[in-house]
Amino acid sequence: MTLVRIGLTGLAMFLVACESPENTAASQASAPLVKYSYTGANMTVFTGVVVPWNEKTHMSGYFIVPELPPMTTTDFLDPDIFFPFPNVPKKFAFSDGARTISESDIVDVVKDTGDRLDWTKHEIRAFSVTTDSAGEIIAWDILFVHDVRTNTFMTAHNGGIYGQDLTEVDTSTFGCVASAKCTANANYTSSSTVLPDTQMPGDWTGETVGSYEGEDI
Repeated sequence: MTLVRIGLTGLAMFLVACESPENTAASQASAPLVKYSYTGANMTVFTGVVVPWNEKTHMSGYFIVPELPPMTTTDFLDPDIFFPFPNVPKKFAFSDGARTISESDIVDVVKDTGDRLDWTKHEIRAFSVTTDSAGEIIAWDILFVHDVRTNTFMTAHNGGIYGQDLTEVDTSTFGCVASAKCTANANYTSSSTVLPDTQMPGDWTGETVGSYEGEDI
């Protein structure tokens, strides 16, 4: 397997490649499968009496798709934003150190997420990435929701000065002890720590793989 380093050294270029649908489909069909893996910054801010994370906790995860085109924003929920989201990567998994969310844990959107009883199930609210001229991921927005008020999982970076990894879980789940919920987050900027509790953003790598099977975090 070929390992390709993907850094975060540049501003996001939210440009969509100007290709015809036929050319795009043909290029995707011939593109190699790539496992894009994410390693986030360590969490710095916590709430809750007993939380399932610590200062060494960070988000990690991956998704496998045909190689992403350069200088393109790919929204995996577009154009069909309805479950089962046919354009979402067939294989993905993201972890906050206490829970792991994979493609098998995704369920349909519900009007009131508080009605969702199985705390292991999540809906997708956002799943998009932006690449630079080298095809490297420089901006992203990934959001999973179990209960929008107390149990979410988000990693996002606009490619400029703002980014955040945020996780929150219901009290009494994953070891959380709190009056309402436990939270952990890492705030970061693109180049330096400019405010207390901020740090460098997470990092993406890309690795060619032979299939969607047999991959793990």
